[in-house]
Amino acid sequence: MQARERPAPKVPRVPTSALRIAATLLALAALAACARASASHRTRGPAAPGSAPYGALSIVPQPRFVKWEAGSYRWPHEPPDGATVELLAHADPRLGYEGYELIVRSDRVTMRANTRAGLFYARQTLDQISWRSADGVHSAAVAIVDRPEYRWRGIHLDVARHFFPVRVVERYIDVAAHYKLNVFHWHLTDDQGWRLPSRRYPALTSPSSYSAADVRAVVQYAAARHVTVVPEIDMPAHADAALRAYPELSCGEDALCTSGAGLRFARTVLGEAAALFPSHYVHVGGDEVPWPASRSQPTFTGELERELAAHQRRLAGWDEIATPRLSHDALLTVWRGRQRAALLARGGNDVVIASAPLYFDAAQGDPAQEPPATRHMATLEEVYSDAVIPPRLDPASAHHVIGVQANLWTEHIATEPQLFTMLLPRALALAEIAWTPRERKSWPSFEARLPAQLAWLEAHGYPFRIPNVAFAITGGAVRFAAVPAHVQAVRVRTSSPSLTIALSVPLRDATIRYTTDGAAPNSVSPVYQKPFAVHAGETPLRIRAAAFYINRRGAETESVIVRVAPSLMRPRPGDSATWMSLVSP
Repeated sequence: MQARERPAPKVPRVPTSALRIAATLLALAALAACARASASHRTRGPAAPGSAPYGALSIVPQPRFVKWEAGSYRWPHEPPDGATVELLAHADPRLGYEGYELIVRSDRVTMRANTRAGLFYARQTLDQISWRSADGVHSAAVAIVDRPEYRWRGIHLDVARHFFPVRVVERYIDVAAHYKLNVFHWHLTDDQGWRLPSRRYPALTSPSSYSAADVRAVVQYAAARHVTVVPEIDMPAHADAALRAYPELSCGEDALCTSGAGLRFARTVLGEAAALFPSHYVHVGGDEVPWPASRSQPTFTGELERELAAHQRRLAGWDEIATPRLSHDALLTVWRGRQRAALLARGGNDVVIASAPLYFDAAQGDPAQEPPATRHMATLEEVYSDAVIPPRLDPASAHHVIGVQANLWTEHIATEPQLFTMLLPRALALAEIAWTPRERKSWPSFEARLPAQLAWLEAHGYPFRIPNVAFAITGGAVRFAAVPAHVQAVRVRTSSPSLTIALSVPLRDATIRYTTDGAAPNSVSPVYQKPFAVHAGETPLRIRAAAFYINRRGAETESVIVRVAPSLMRPRPGDSATWMSLVSP
């Protein structure tokens, strides 16, 4: 299926004057500084000159075409004549609107794109293949031609339930942009709080809110990283914060009145949002509207759409706003499943997939071992394995699926470390399903590329969930069975008297500690050094392991091994021949 992205624009001819030369040198200086600063973590000591350290050749999201070459380019202190940054005078159809070409040779680095967004993404890729060694900063020799599969690659943040200051929001945008996500869906109002400033309704906000200057700063910060900020003002439900400040806006239905004063309020705050946010879309929520307010929601939504059109904006909303009266210009963020998304795409509206497992407020593993989260589970592998296009959707309707986003609601998330631990590393899996063509995706490849990315996150001060320890069990006939409602525990049947256990974790410099007596691993448990033998008997043998990383302990994984008669080794429903098929990192 062809990429669902905006057509390549007609790019004006780039000046060939001294102005272009100056712009190129400035861009190269920024690239060199970026490579020197952000690549310094690549090794824990000097590497051999010109050689890439372990894991440095890791790109997330996976490019559409990549060919690794021998050698590397060593960056001098000043922008070299042998490097080229080129904004194409005539659009290259291979690259589309956000694509790029990156060629690194021993004597030059060349980046070409149709737009500045493409050059920005080339820079992010260049950063991921660069490292510092004893003789300077190197970039691996490579040839890449790349462009995104989807034009809406979004990450959502709820700041209404728990407020996060501008500094945290900008760090959130930073990590999203590094992994080529390009939409920041900012959920600014809800029952718990109204964070968006209003001149007409000043009582809406509290000290834990953003000023107009804050909003403009975030929008400008995101734009410099080619991220569009889409504001959400949730109406008519989820409006308790507004109704507490202005009770006259309620019609007694536990929602904003959809006519009269309530409608005037809605029009006013949307107009104020349009003045603050240059985004093509303004999101009006529209989810979970109680009866009887839901009866008048189609008329209310139509009024909101007309108000936004007067400000040259288009309406976006959750999929509940979809009715036969809804304009086809409206964008629908679908959280209620793929069948719903398919139905709406067939109806002619553009849709963004945002349903489970793309809920990053869900636990990343067994809830008993995870921080407070919703009752759902969305593991890293489940996010990565998610297919964006609903099954059996015809090509014409699939064209209306313009992208994908993950939602991060903050009922249980009150601090910056919690926030980023819930976001990461799942946002990396999101980035790959949003950017990389489905046929180029590979879970084993993604796992192999993960250590370098976790090292980047650590070097840049981002907390993240420590991956689970993986077991490799060999040495005899073995069958594996899942433990219901668990993804970090496996039951093992074997007819062999002994087995060999190998442990691993996709995280550099982590220490694995384990026990064989069923006790939880702690800071004094044995350190895993190499594969070890265990003896299986009729009494279950519980082996538990966890990764320890910079004074943090990850969730533990467990294998319960029991020896059975050969006749009991026949496959049972739900059995697996591999441990990894049952456990997610």
